[in-house]
Amino acid sequence: MSLQTTPPTQAQISRTAIQRLYISMRHLFMRGSYKPLGVSGESMIEAMLSLKPEIYGSVADEEKIELEGLLYIFQRLPKGIEQCRYIKLISREGYEHSHFETHVPPRRKRNCYRVDEEQMFIEMTRGGSDIYDIITHLTFMYIEAEKSDEIASTQEDAKTDHG
Repeated sequence: MSLQTTPPTQAQISRTAIQRLYISMRHLFMRGSYKPLGVSGESMIEAMLSLKPEIYGSVADEEKIELEGLLYIFQRLPKGIEQCRYIKLISREGYEHSHFETHVPPRRKRNCYRVDEEQMFIEMTRGGSDIYDIITHLTFMYIEAEKSDEIASTQEDAKTDHG
């Protein structure tokens, strides 16, 4: 007797991806740090690629850079965040009275402070939803950056082979 298995439906795949995102976020809250290539980061990337959130367009397409999704997140993240190596999510701690440069994203009214060339602090005012928002946007940005790098190196290899 053989068991016939049917492939999971998109709803089942999405439900599993949402559960993985939730678990990964809980790990991030407990640990207090996020590395895109760490265990939680990899889990979030896999979940987002399975879930394929509509706001991130063709995130799962390995050959297409999702420009509309990038525009969406860059309107919601502070200017210059892509240059920062360290991003710290903070509560309101009085940085508005400091000498740090303040950045307010056009579509999200949250104060963000550029501390130096490598660091940015982002004020969290709405709790968990703010954190989920920032982490998923950063994960999407990382996915697209990796995709862009892969596409560029593939094109460079093709030029070298035919050059």
